[in-house]
Amino acid sequence: MKKLSQGVLLVTLAISQHAVAIDLSDSTQIHGFINQSYLYSPDNPYAGTDARNGSLKFREIGLNAFHEISPELRLAGQILSRQQDKADDGDVRVDFLLADYLLFSGQYTSLGVRAGRVKNNIGFYNAIRDIPSARPGFNVPDSIYFPSFRDTLLALDGVNFYGSTVLGDNLITWELAAGRRGIDSEDFEYFTFGSPLTKGEVDDVPIRLLNINLVPAFQRNLRLGLSLVDLEIELEDTQSVSEARSALMNAPSGDLLANPQRYVTGGESDSLFAILSAQYSLQNWIITAEYLNLESDSEVELAGISSSGSNTAEGYYLQLEWLATIQTSWFTRYEEFYRDTDDRSGSGTALDYNPHRGFGKGWTVGGKWMFADSWFVLGQASFNEGTTWLPTFRGIENNQIKKHWNYYVLSLNYQF
Repeated sequence: MKKLSQGVLLVTLAISQHAVAIDLSDSTQIHGFINQSYLYSPDNPYAGTDARNGSLKFREIGLNAFHEISPELRLAGQILSRQQDKADDGDVRVDFLLADYLLFSGQYTSLGVRAGRVKNNIGFYNAIRDIPSARPGFNVPDSIYFPSFRDTLLALDGVNFYGSTVLGDNLITWELAAGRRGIDSEDFEYFTFGSPLTKGEVDDVPIRLLNINLVPAFQRNLRLGLSLVDLEIELEDTQSVSEARSALMNAPSGDLLANPQRYVTGGESDSLFAILSAQYSLQNWIITAEYLNLESDSEVELAGISSSGSNTAEGYYLQLEWLATIQTSWFTRYEEFYRDTDDRSGSGTALDYNPHRGFGKGWTVGGKWMFADSWFVLGQASFNEGTTWLPTFRGIENNQIKKHWNYYVLSLNYQF
């Protein structure tokens, strides 16, 4: 079924190569894209071991549609197949599917509501991270937009109120959303514990968010933003206390501390993401900076014994883009992320196979060249210290992860 769905997407895109878009009617359009990348990661296994020798198992195929029922009511949706070696298997998923109703539109104020699987405006890049041509490079900044939780953060199943207003020539746009979204339990387990649990999973999680953007009257080339996201995660169907204690009795001394994931009998976490964003455009240059503060209150039960605690993580990046010509652009970015601001060395979260997962620092440089209508090629090189944003996959624990690692990407893209 997966191969058939991917084939339908490929055929649809192939027969549309010479069209900017497919116009089914004056009110209906279909767009799509294909992204095929070659990724070489000689130091660490990036989303799988194949990339150590170079891999073509990195591709995105997307198809989205827009239909206007009336000037006030619109429908939109997108399906996507995304493969990242072993980290994402290419299953076709619904990225978003929504109805958008404009409640009011005046000279200075507008108000609308969206319902369904609604995209989340978090920071500057979350809502456009699914479109290859909209991203500054192969990926969005990992220090802010966690790749492990891409689907969870991209959209929620619920309702979204949005609006804009002009106050004293200052343009303010805002969104307020609430709903639920599924989370990949294995990704969460690797991110939290470093390896899968003996038993247990995470189901849908409630999400609430507020996003505000300001273009000030004194400087139209400046955009400021604030995003707040509250997310609650609870483990379900974990092993019983008796099962965990029985396993502990037969385990080596100290195994509870060395491998806590084997003895988890319950857990929950409440996290608040706060992101400050700023972007300034000057002629052919764009400077973007964002800062993330992540406060988490968690409770974990190991073999029936509960412990609770609070944790503060933070990340930031500074990015410079140069729009050299109509066809070419270049960018460079520096970023950092720390899982625990009280443990910036990462010693408290170190694992035997991955001792540097508690932090990440990295430089990225890259460029795009649109060599024909609807076609562009992208190149990117990333130089990293620490592995907090190294994509996880089942089996990564069988590798010895290095502190310093680089990866290189060459990507061919088509869109219509």
